[in-house]
Amino acid sequence: MTTPLRLAPQPDGPSTSVDDATVAARRDALLAHAAGLPGAWAGDKPEWDIPVASVGTRLFLLLIPHTDGRLLANVKLDPEDVGAVRKAYSWVGPGFHQSKRHWVSIDLTSPGYRPDDAADMVEDSYRLVLSLLTRRVREAVLLADAAGSPARPTWQW
Repeated sequence: MTTPLRLAPQPDGPSTSVDDATVAARRDALLAHAAGLPGAWAGDKPEWDIPVASVGTRLFLLLIPHTDGRLLANVKLDPEDVGAVRKAYSWVGPGFHQSKRHWVSIDLTSPGYRPDDAADMVEDSYRLVLSLLTRRVREAVLLADAAGSPARPTWQW
C-alpha cells in the first residue's frame, strides 16, 4: 500500500489553525454579508464548484480551497491598497489563482483572522467592482435592488 500524499504545512503551522466549524462559520458570514449588499448575489458557481458573490456581470468575492487545505476568500481591491493590506494583516496574502496586482486572499483558517476587517474588505471589493460596471448595468442593478427584485447570478446577465 502506498503512503497517501501529504499536504504542505499551513503558514501558521497545523497546530495553530482553527477548526472546520469556525472556518465554515467565517465562510457563511462573509457570503451572507456579501449577499446583503445592494444588488449583490451570492451562491455557487456550478462550473467552478465554488461559492462566489457578484454584482452585475462581475465577481467581487470568491471562496477558493487552497491546495494545502486552507480556505481562502479572494477579494478585489484597488492596486494602491493591495500592498498596504497585505502588510497590515498577516492573514491576507496575494490573490490565489488571481491577479496579484488587484486581488488578495483572506485566509479563513488563520487564528489571527478579524471578521470585521474581512467584511470591510468584502465591501471595498463590492464598491470597486460596482464602479467598474458600465453606467447602464450599474443603474439597472441598483434600480432592480431598490424595486425589491432579487439579484441574479453573474452568468444570467
